[in-house]
Amino acid sequence: MLLSVRDLTVTYVTQASAVPAVRGVSFDLESGASLGIAGESGCGKSTMGAAMLRLLPSSAHVSGEVILNREDVYAMPFSRLRAVRWAGISIVMQGALHSLNPVRTIGWQIAEAIELHNHDLRDHAVRSRVGELLEMVSLPAKCAKDFPHQLSGGQRQRVLIAMALACNPQLLIADEPTTALDVMVQAQIIELLQDLRSRLNLAMIFITHDLSLLSTVCDRIAIMYAGRIVEEGPSGSLLSGPAHPYAAALAAAFPTIGDHSSRMTPSGLGGDPPDPTDLGNGCPFAPRCPRVEELCLGYDVPLIDIGDQRKAACIHVEPSRVAL
Repeated sequence: MLLSVRDLTVTYVTQASAVPAVRGVSFDLESGASLGIAGESGCGKSTMGAAMLRLLPSSAHVSGEVILNREDVYAMPFSRLRAVRWAGISIVMQGALHSLNPVRTIGWQIAEAIELHNHDLRDHAVRSRVGELLEMVSLPAKCAKDFPHQLSGGQRQRVLIAMALACNPQLLIADEPTTALDVMVQAQIIELLQDLRSRLNLAMIFITHDLSLLSTVCDRIAIMYAGRIVEEGPSGSLLSGPAHPYAAALAAAFPTIGDHSSRMTPSGLGGDPPDPTDLGNGCPFAPRCPRVEELCLGYDVPLIDIGDQRKAACIHVEPSRVAL
């Protein structure tokens, strides 16, 4: 097993209150496999991704385990953690302009990561590696001399992917890598990630709010709501027959081209995501759920194994197995 996340919990502590962002998330990922994380903005997807690399600010209190190759990331001294970042796990942040240094060339920024992890490499070898990485993501090697503002949005996103691959990581976390890109460029980035994953035997966690992207990118999908996973399973079976009402609402939001019956009703999914500081004891989705029952208001169902390598957190999945 490459990665095992166990009961990962992240709480932001502010002067006003404690805000739970991630609540007891657990999953496994094999080498070369891919997992898609989907959900509305604010459900904890990006916080979870950053927590795996200990990138969160000091105001975030983290508990649980992130086991990479049998090592707990949160038990590592900083010197070991620094070696694991880029070489073990790397991350592609959303928003390339916020991630790239505007006063440094693209080549300098990619080279920095290479030099930090390979002190014995000579300058010409580093430059050669930078050129290889740029060409790997379908950019000319001469782009190394450019500054971020000289590149298009799609090109900057490719640069971030090249940087993430600089030290041959085993796991790539892609945090909404297609945000703010037009449809054609999105398709190119998705095709690039699929190709790199196949060529490099790269494990990948793909974080997005767009469930339709995950059907072609990921082997498995996990749906998050209010800081926890409410359904997980193989992408094909989960999308074709979601068990949790929230997963079903997400799937219904993306109509099939040419199939008018697949279009969502005009009302859609009503309501807003819950206030994380006031979740109560019941199911957080209950106020918006079309299948809500009285039991849902007082009991938050844990993930239940429903067979076919799938899990869901809902009383309607198998009520007889819900322990009260």
